[in-house]
Amino acid sequence: MYPIGFDAFGLPTENYAIKTGRPPAEATKENIATFTRQFKLLGYSFDWSRAVDTTDPKYYKWTQWIFLQFFKHGLAYKKNQPINWCPKDKIGLANEEVVGGCCERCGTPVEQRNKEQWMLAITKYADKLLEGLKEVDYITPARVQQENWIGKSEGAEIDFSLRFVPGQADGKHKAKIFTTRPDTIFGATFLAISPELAQTWLGVGWQASPAVKKYVAQALQDRAAATREEQAKTGIDAGIKAVNPATKEEIPVWITNYVLGNVGTGAIMGVPAHDQRDFDFAKKFNLPIKQVIEPHIIDVDHPTRSDKKDAPRVVVQGIVKHWDKDEIIQLRGETAYEGEGILINSGKYSGLTSAEAKKKIIEAVGGRMKTNYKLRDWVFSRQRYWGEPIPLVFCEHCKNIKQKVLLIHGFTGRGDKNWLPWMKQQLEKQGFEVFAPTMSTTDHPILEKWMDELAPYVEKLGEDDIIVGHSLGGKAALHILERINKKIGHVYLVAPVIKQVTDSELQDKKDKRPEKDYFSAKAFWNAPLNWKKIEENIISSDVIFSDNDPSVPYVGHEVFPARWRIQELHNYEHFTQAEIPVLFENILQSKNTGWVPLPESELPLKLPKVKKYEPTDTGESPLASIEKWVKTKCPRCGGPARRETDTMPNWAGSSWYFLRYTDPRNDKALADQKKLAYWMAVDWYNGGMEHTVLHLLYSRFWNQFLYDIGVVPTREPYQKRTSHGMILGPDGEKMSKSRGNVINPDEMVEQFGTDAFRIYIMFMGPFDQAVMWDTNGLVGVRRFLDRVWNLQEKISDSKDSPEIISQLHQTIKKVTEDIEAMRFNTAIAKMMELVNELSKLEKISKQTFSTLVQLLSPFAPHIAEELWEKYGHGQDLAYSAWPKYDAALAKTATVTLAVQINGKVRDTVEVDTEITEGKVRDIVLANEKVQKWLEGKEPKKIIYIKGKLVSIVV
Repeated sequence: MYPIGFDAFGLPTENYAIKTGRPPAEATKENIATFTRQFKLLGYSFDWSRAVDTTDPKYYKWTQWIFLQFFKHGLAYKKNQPINWCPKDKIGLANEEVVGGCCERCGTPVEQRNKEQWMLAITKYADKLLEGLKEVDYITPARVQQENWIGKSEGAEIDFSLRFVPGQADGKHKAKIFTTRPDTIFGATFLAISPELAQTWLGVGWQASPAVKKYVAQALQDRAAATREEQAKTGIDAGIKAVNPATKEEIPVWITNYVLGNVGTGAIMGVPAHDQRDFDFAKKFNLPIKQVIEPHIIDVDHPTRSDKKDAPRVVVQGIVKHWDKDEIIQLRGETAYEGEGILINSGKYSGLTSAEAKKKIIEAVGGRMKTNYKLRDWVFSRQRYWGEPIPLVFCEHCKNIKQKVLLIHGFTGRGDKNWLPWMKQQLEKQGFEVFAPTMSTTDHPILEKWMDELAPYVEKLGEDDIIVGHSLGGKAALHILERINKKIGHVYLVAPVIKQVTDSELQDKKDKRPEKDYFSAKAFWNAPLNWKKIEENIISSDVIFSDNDPSVPYVGHEVFPARWRIQELHNYEHFTQAEIPVLFENILQSKNTGWVPLPESELPLKLPKVKKYEPTDTGESPLASIEKWVKTKCPRCGGPARRETDTMPNWAGSSWYFLRYTDPRNDKALADQKKLAYWMAVDWYNGGMEHTVLHLLYSRFWNQFLYDIGVVPTREPYQKRTSHGMILGPDGEKMSKSRGNVINPDEMVEQFGTDAFRIYIMFMGPFDQAVMWDTNGLVGVRRFLDRVWNLQEKISDSKDSPEIISQLHQTIKKVTEDIEAMRFNTAIAKMMELVNELSKLEKISKQTFSTLVQLLSPFAPHIAEELWEKYGHGQDLAYSAWPKYDAALAKTATVTLAVQINGKVRDTVEVDTEITEGKVRDIVLANEKVQKWLEGKEPKKIIYIKGKLVSIVV
């Protein structure tokens, strides 16, 4: 399959609409028609029957449907989020729309402003996205960029008690830092917090100095102007002290722009001796630098020689020791030592390795192991017109309905034990009505007895309510769902035990824990389930396991049907702790916020027509001004409601188009399951390097989510990912209308022809590298095609020489292999060599010419097809078999070797391709030029690289 699609929602079209007043849909239709004409003009072999357009309501109906699945599963939520704000255009801007701190549209300096935004919880898929990279074949830059963008780091959260906070008692407040290097805590000489965290402190009553408030405001304003790497480090002493929990010493708290509010906790411990950024900051503001890690002298894991286990060496170091204190200062120059090593100046931990000390120090200072990610949830809404409408309405009446939660404990559990009472308390604080009953037969569970006792609670639940079942309670929840005749809004099964068990398995458990009646539970565990009926009664469902749960060995779709979303957490065993915040956070995703999804029967929600495309004075989307469209009825209660007026970002439609290609005209589903199973995953996806992070990450996220809910058959959408380079303008810059460096293909085709244009694009440089356009290069390509055309005059019934036949087979081999490897420029170069040789002959055979035409056809299909037809072939060239080469005939007889002496090339020699290394040495050493350079000396070493060079060391 070689499909084509048009990702046509986006800012450029909207800017054009604002400037000209023309409807974006009208301009988009014209642009797609122009692109289609140009693609066909250039002979691109797209399957036009599968063409998709992201702005077509028949397509974005399913984009909206996918968004609703995210919403129903708690992965789409609205949050007050800082955004880039243009005060002139009164519009929110994505990061890529801010250039040099100014609005790309009008050049006005951008401000930071808080605004409610729809978010997609991509962070919940961080581990799955990382794990998925192990299953695919991506080029290294694409894989590394994915890993770096997700930015997983294992470390610890540690509390630093605060002192001298104006108006507050010492120790009342704490700053929580995240560090991957707890072994360096004895070297922390200051605490650094982000301007965002400082602003939060100001918001809850911190009476900071005017200078501090001014710095925070300025630093936040500067955030949009540049990235952290681009900005010079600035900072201000907050006037607060923090207590280093390891040393008990007071250290100053600084606010600085090199700490980001959306990474970690927004606070770090400054360890200048062992972090380069901290070192630079400390040097600039004259803060203490204390070394606490001594580097290893011998690194046995990374030896300098691959044939040695270790490499001892003499090391001279300058060391200063305090005359009466047990402190060592090592003179290290102007850089921090960021590696691991042996602890010094670290109290009782001195002498331990970094690896040994980390866990001990974390425990000693009351820290907590923590995994952090640089990845942040995806800001998914835009205050613009030209995008997919978000198919939700806000209903005040529904918002005020109190949600109910039923918590069902497991075998031998109780509603007032384990995490259930804590969860009940936390949910009630959030406004839920919570039921946490204790079953009367908890130690001797009887299915029907549990069903009878749970029935009164289930009777109170409805479409907006929640069931949480833990362990055997998860199995109970499933039996409830197959028996009721109504829908339950959200179901969370936590470590559900639903596996069929045998008597031998139960006897083993009984022997170990005789107080539990496992045999009475057997009928409960093994009772069959009607999954079809269960799924009919659920709006959304989540199954949560821990990866180290001894009670639940099977955690995936080996147990659950395909449409159940499986979430695997780390190191919670069977979820029997007293408090489990991560479960609370999951369940809280289902909290009713007043947003109600449109019924699927009302999709697509189409964009209404508007008179103006500028945002409103309040910065809302132009849709907000269409009162007739905004005011609507709630699909749940029938009361008054208002539509969401934000639209989706341009990334939405491009996050799943590859699925639609498999079944582009389906109006019953995003694609037929059988067709998805046949075509997916994509065998080979090639795209620009600019899309190896966000587009690739977003589309993998959407596919993995759809896999988890059973919509698609493969977890990863693409098995292989490669990238092509970019064609730059003649000025070496990215082509852009604003720069005036765009090359119009229509003009090039008119002047040089379609095939010359095609070949030049493939010949101008390596496929994966950026190359500057040079129209003069088309002249040489056109001449090459003229030479091919003129070869007709040489065709005869004569036979070709063995040398020409050999070169032809070498060309077949080279072009075949280069096409597979996407080395199009070298494939064309090889054909040029052959054409040059054929041009020197008086006659060539029809067979040789026909084979050349076949090899040329992928690159220049129009001229090739015409030549093929002209010389009497019965079927179209496109349907002919690709030429095959004879390996014996394709073998090169000789090869030229470069001869180096002490690293410099002094001569070349031509030898047989099958020559032995010994004979190569004899030939090279007998060479007159080599003898001259040897000056009678015996070589110390001779290195032979087969087929390439001989290197002599004298």
